[in-house]
Amino acid sequence: MTSPLLDVPSEVLCVAPGDDVAAAVAVQAQSAPACPEAGIVVAVRARPINPADLLLLNGRHVFRPTLPAHVGIEGAGVIVEVGARSRHAIGTKVAIPSGGTWRDRMAIQDDGVLVLPGDVDLEQAAMLCVNPFTVIGMLEGVVAGSTILVNAASSALSRVVMAVARRRSLRVVGVVRDARALDAVRAAGSEVVLVDGPDLADRVRAAAPGPVVLGLDAVAGAASGRMFDAMADGGTLIVYGLMSSNTVELPAAGVVFRDVHVRGFSRLRAYAAMSKARREEITAELLALLAEGLLESAIEARYPLHEVKAALAHQQRPGRMGKILLVSP
Repeated sequence: MTSPLLDVPSEVLCVAPGDDVAAAVAVQAQSAPACPEAGIVVAVRARPINPADLLLLNGRHVFRPTLPAHVGIEGAGVIVEVGARSRHAIGTKVAIPSGGTWRDRMAIQDDGVLVLPGDVDLEQAAMLCVNPFTVIGMLEGVVAGSTILVNAASSALSRVVMAVARRRSLRVVGVVRDARALDAVRAAGSEVVLVDGPDLADRVRAAAPGPVVLGLDAVAGAASGRMFDAMADGGTLIVYGLMSSNTVELPAAGVVFRDVHVRGFSRLRAYAAMSKARREEITAELLALLAEGLLESAIEARYPLHEVKAALAHQQRPGRMGKILLVSP
């Protein structure tokens, strides 16, 4: 069926958060945004669907926007208009780290984008700001040679963890829920790969190349407790996702006696707290990794922006092996 929005800019809005994320969104024609005097207008070409987007759409995110609300926490595109005091140029490729990217045009202040090389693949660059920035933030301060434990190890973010870990000489133990993912995760850079289960901590201690000083938990619920039990005393467990549960279950005796530190990680909070110089340093590192092919994310499917409902349905299929992108010409 031909969409009436094919020939006009469109935008996706969250209108009714709930369990059915496809029903939570509406697509409408977008009015042309006004270009800021010290800013730009970007034609957004690609944006991935991320787990945090789903949290917003089903009402599980701590951020509760006024409805209707724009959706999308990262993307990439091309500058098509500049303000009188902008330092950017029309035609420049940029990555967008926040701001509701599920629309065709965005008006953004100059400092609200990351400038990209002219030869960068915009689809890959569209996935530069969430997973890679999150990984860099969570690995900050981890000493070379350390062992880290990662669950949801077949995810796109975990593959970024492995790429950065390789460059920083960190050793990765990956945890998956399905044995069919073992070989792929091992090939991606995990030195040891284990299937999650009640005896996970014992198997980690037997197979890990060293004591686990950092755990990265995307799952929450009972999985957090299994990760906690596998940590070395004095280690740190970072819970950065809630794929299975809205709660984190930890063993009380372990919390009291083992001095394992448990904390969360919010990319947006970390990004806001960074100096401009630090953001530029991280961007340079990520672009170098991208250029080396170490950050390339598998893409399972691309959907036009106006087919967002079909894209959201695909996002939730079991066994998905790559990112779902919303694209615009």
